Amino acid sequence: MMKNDLYRKEESKHFYDNRYEKGYMEEWPDGKLRRVIELIKILPLPETGIVLDFGCGNGIFTNVLRQALPNWKIYGCDISTNAINNAKISFPDCTFFVSDNDHPSDLKFDFLFSHHVLEHVFDIKKTISEINRYLKPNSFVFHIFPCGNEGSFEYRICKMKTDGINEKMENRFFFEDEGHVRRLTTEQTNQLMSRHEFILERDYYSGQFFGAIKWISQSSPMRILTFTNPKKTIDNKAFRYLSFLRISFILLFLLQLPANLYNRINLIRKKKIIHYCILMLDFIPSILSYPIYALVNYKAEQEWKKSKHLKNGSEMYLFYSRVQL
Repeated sequence: MMKNDLYRKEESKHFYDNRYEKGYMEEWPDGKLRRVIELIKILPLPETGIVLDFGCGNGIFTNVLRQALPNWKIYGCDISTNAINNAKISFPDCTFFVSDNDHPSDLKFDFLFSHHVLEHVFDIKKTISEINRYLKPNSFVFHIFPCGNEGSFEYRICKMKTDGINEKMENRFFFEDEGHVRRLTTEQTNQLMSRHEFILERDYYSGQFFGAIKWISQSSPMRILTFTNPKKTIDNKAFRYLSFLRISFILLFLLQLPANLYNRINLIRKKKIIHYCILMLDFIPSILSYPIYALVNYKAEQEWKKSKHLKNGSEMYLFYSRVQL
């Protein structure tokens, strides 16, 4: 599928139905889930209400909302029928519906949450309007998605390449997942939300440097090779730097691989025999690998604690409110 096809809704629905049928986004690290729970708990929200996980996928973060907001009614919606079917099976305590199909027209929400949705939608202005239609006059919104602000490690790498930031695809970074169609900045998001009288109340950022090192070094070899591709660099200095990064990231990936693999398999809720066999074979190597793996994770977590208000992150958490008198 061409990336531009994702701007057309029917193609986008088919694209994600296929992905979710193959197990797309089934597992998330416990650390990420805990971070979102902790943030939601400190947001200035009412004690009770109705919340919608917009673009809920398999329902992982819908369940996070259930844990963070025990007195709230929890809903999730997605354009993918396969995702909604998966979510209904995995999290029966939450209510799920397919966007545009099953939503009761008279049901309005006090709070809308989205996790890595805005970078996927085919028409951002129309999507923000759709979000507004789901909400009550007095309501709250919390978006989590990739950050396009200047100054992050990822942004600096993009500026070293002639094709690093694709302006025709709304400033999409060159290494993005094929389902990503844009990178928004804080200010761009504020402008979109202000059209519906939402005001930014709180903003947090992760991955300024060590967080980016973590996700890149613990991702796939293909992602590392794509991110550090020295072709189309702006000059010889950038070429040498990306070549150095490629070697460094591959080495860091290999040093963490046993521990990272062991942790990823442990996250799988429905394990098969092959998974248990891999865990047994990987047990000793993972112990040897763990110090490096733990150090990378520790540095990323410390960065989050100290720098979460610095806007030059690779991921942002934006909380908006609209209170009408």
